[in-house]
Amino acid sequence: MNTLVIGCGGAGSNVVRTIVFPNKVLINTDSESDIPMVPKNVKGTRGDIFVGRSLAEDYSDTIDKIISKYDNLIIFAGLGGGTGTGMAPLLAERSVVAGLRTVFIVSVPMEFEGRHIKAQEALNELIGIADRIILLDMNIIASRSQSNVFEKTIAEADDIAREIILRIAEIITGPFFSIFSEKAYTVSLTKGNTPEEKISYALENSLYSADPAYGKAVIHADSKTYRYRERICDVVCSKSGIIPEIIHSDLEGTMVFIPVSLRL
Repeated sequence: MNTLVIGCGGAGSNVVRTIVFPNKVLINTDSESDIPMVPKNVKGTRGDIFVGRSLAEDYSDTIDKIISKYDNLIIFAGLGGGTGTGMAPLLAERSVVAGLRTVFIVSVPMEFEGRHIKAQEALNELIGIADRIILLDMNIIASRSQSNVFEKTIAEADDIAREIILRIAEIITGPFFSIFSEKAYTVSLTKGNTPEEKISYALENSLYSADPAYGKAVIHADSKTYRYRERICDVVCSKSGIIPEIIHSDLEGTMVFIPVSLRL
């Protein structure tokens, strides 16, 4: 099964542009994009989601031709601006029409940016359309960052998004929907000297508001952590009462996906 990674809007394109992946497409309002939605009478969307949506609709035939070659889509977008926020729901709709397995990775803006209403409206729409959504809260990432510099916090969030993309790409061709049984997930930071300590810390330090006792956590584990999977199951069960799904990864490091109880 073929997988395509799409960078949607400015934030999404910045992340996907630098990721090492064989099939990727950038869709944005600039000339460096694979689908450069830059008609002469439009200079960016200036934060207007209706312009972002309209541009995506204008280029929907081009989008359909590109995604029709694949079985799976992984789409990253930063919500709250104009292009990515307006375009993301349309991409979700086109993927449904094409019958593709689709996972969105989205970040919601920091409070001081004043873009929460737009981001939440787009998120609500995505929840109703996309197969699965991975959520990152920039407020939480900023609060746990070792830097007070905005640009460095964004860079840290971009690194997290890149790792999520690679991990989802590694497992999306398998029985993905039975493993990720809930609609929405977030990821967690890991910290500690032993696999048990790292997973325990991760359960309490997710990057979006989440309850470890809701749904089934998915642990994408490197060889060292996977070796201790029985003990890790005990740790997770003691904290949540739920047996986690532990998947062996060829990637270095371990990432924990925790379900988010989002309902409309």
